[in-house]
Amino acid sequence: MDDKGSLDPRLVGTTGALCRGSVLERSRKDFVKAEDSLRWQQSDNHASQICDESNYFESAQWSPDGTTVLTSSADNILRSFILPVDLLNPAPTPQSLLPYASHQLPEPSYATAFHGSFDLQNPSSTLFLTSIRALPIRLLSPFSQSIVASYPLVSLTTERYIAPHSLLFPLENPNHFFAGSESLVSTFDINRNGQGPLSRAPTTPSRRNRGGIRGEVGMKGIVSALAISCEGLLAAGTFSRWIGLYDGHGRGGTVGIFKVEEGEGEGEDAATGNGTTQVIWSSCGRYLCVVERGSNGIGVWDVRGTGRRLSWLRGRMAQTKQRLGVDILGSEIWAGGTDGMVRVWENLGMAEGDVSPTRQFHAHDDAVSSTGLHPCGSVLATCSGQRHFPISAYGALDHSEDGKDGSESESDDGDENSATQSILSPDSHPSDVSSSSTDSFAFSPIGRKIDNSLRIWAL
Repeated sequence: MDDKGSLDPRLVGTTGALCRGSVLERSRKDFVKAEDSLRWQQSDNHASQICDESNYFESAQWSPDGTTVLTSSADNILRSFILPVDLLNPAPTPQSLLPYASHQLPEPSYATAFHGSFDLQNPSSTLFLTSIRALPIRLLSPFSQSIVASYPLVSLTTERYIAPHSLLFPLENPNHFFAGSESLVSTFDINRNGQGPLSRAPTTPSRRNRGGIRGEVGMKGIVSALAISCEGLLAAGTFSRWIGLYDGHGRGGTVGIFKVEEGEGEGEDAATGNGTTQVIWSSCGRYLCVVERGSNGIGVWDVRGTGRRLSWLRGRMAQTKQRLGVDILGSEIWAGGTDGMVRVWENLGMAEGDVSPTRQFHAHDDAVSSTGLHPCGSVLATCSGQRHFPISAYGALDHSEDGKDGSESESDDGDENSATQSILSPDSHPSDVSSSSTDSFAFSPIGRKIDNSLRIWAL
């Protein structure tokens, strides 16, 4: 680190261009086999609608033993990267990372979670969960292409499958796991293959449960984030910006429930946010960090003291609907932004009000969708990417909508340069670009490169 507060980590491994390309292109390259040809032919109509969307990494997380990185991508593939033992050895160039195993999912994955006892030396423990839209929760392993077990979560009123938006293995009982869904936290037993939850704990009052989740008040919304402290306090966050705290490792009573927007901060963007995407505890279990989409900061709450927001970690650069994961190690919190930078805030909980990052470095040429620290703290994993669309895809969609409405399309007589660009960023809109544009792949109109990669850094 130099005097300007910059970081200079060493890049030791990267996927490079391995996962770049369109969603359909990557899926075909990874999984088209003779026995799969019929499945692909049957799904061509649906796949053609998304084939022009660029693939990107949605998340990356370390296994508890620090040997494996599990990634989720827009092509609905979960990739397990078992890192080489000589990864940190000095080398003139970074090593190329290849997935040890890939699991093609039929629908998008909402959440993933490693088993708390994951140990590469014990293959029977190398398990992880994934929540898939409109299907039971699946238990998978890097050493098997088949489904190890499944756990259905079915609505009691509509009998449809519910896909949890958050999954968590509690440390005190690795054979159970929590699943957060619409105003509900369910508890499953990992040994009961094909069985539903052991218990359902509503987070909002109802006619039969006036007290909500074993308490006197409740919160409504999709439980999008779960985390448990070293003292056994379960934190649950919702897309509606509610945070609930429950003792007894999530099986006790309600400690408190609060709305994120009720905390006032000094910064001009201190109260902004469009829903909780992550809750994460400090190592001491006193401070709770609340991460939201569409927010340029991270709120830090003192749950033992006043119960109000203690500080606001500003300058995150995350004004996007995409989930951008953060991580904590000791008293430091690491977070990536849409500008490709990774920023570090030190001395968590030691300052009040607005807190600016103390260190940063440029990790990617696109949004950093996930930032994860190795359990030992000396290695960092980052992944990047976001949705980019060729203009031709928007032109086709606009044409079909015009025909349906029976109205003529409006031409755009704006800047000629914007019409010649072929990739649209999420900040652009089809109506901003002429439908007669070319199909050449180039940078987005805002000048951002397409960077879809997993990178491992030595700190």
